[in-house]
Amino acid sequence: MQTTRTISAAHLSTCKALMRPFTVLENSTLNQKFNLHADETPRLNEYPVIGYLAIGNKGVSYENTSSNFILTNTLPHLPSHAALYNHIPFAVRRVDNDFSAEERSKYRMRVPISMGGVNYVAYYLLALTINNVTPAVELRNVTDGVVTTTPFVHSVGDLSPTPPPLTNIDLNNPDGDYLSSTGKVDLTLNQADLTNIMDACAILYGDTRYAVINEMATVSGIDRVVQGVFGGTTSNYLDVVCAQVNAFIYQDHSITETTTGLNFRFDLGSSEQLLT
Repeated sequence: MQTTRTISAAHLSTCKALMRPFTVLENSTLNQKFNLHADETPRLNEYPVIGYLAIGNKGVSYENTSSNFILTNTLPHLPSHAALYNHIPFAVRRVDNDFSAEERSKYRMRVPISMGGVNYVAYYLLALTINNVTPAVELRNVTDGVVTTTPFVHSVGDLSPTPPPLTNIDLNNPDGDYLSSTGKVDLTLNQADLTNIMDACAILYGDTRYAVINEMATVSGIDRVVQGVFGGTTSNYLDVVCAQVNAFIYQDHSITETTTGLNFRFDLGSSEQLLT
């Protein structure tokens, strides 16, 4: 997967590494974008966790050729970007037919909306299962786009390094060796999940064909018990605060043409290129 890491992710990593209090960068949270618990801040010694996923449908542009072919162009994100080009929810429910507490536990960013005089709630984030993630380090070789991965172990010589040769180094060459700190998370969107996305797009846009995932984002945040309105009554529930895009991921899936579900593997780690 091609990804773009954000400055918010780098800032979070720096705060953790230096054991300094985490401060939320101004104009960087999805809570501010969706006007949901935007004033919540981290508590003492509390750090966001990369544990959520967002999806969008404006990550590509289309070009009609003179021979009537339609070409797809990926629209890249910048590290300064704090949201997808157009977020679509994982589910939209009428307020009088909302998810049960158990069903709701897999979602975050519960945003009240109104469409055609009807009140709904839209769920814009999906909680990832990260409890069983085991961090590891890998050596990855890229040759003509083919990636070969092996476990990485330091040699004793790395404690007494010598400078590498500086000839024939092409920093713009995508081929080469990379060291990667990995944290791999598997996710399956089953047919019921895809149906929820299609139903959400039908409500928001009037057509299920808007249910296209061509941009995704891993999101860091803090689970927090907050208050929301359920059946006309204000109650406590679990949602996410201080939610920030950690990395943008480039994908392209037409949900209406998918009948068996979608499987993803996300790597929440980072890579560094070796000068070889």
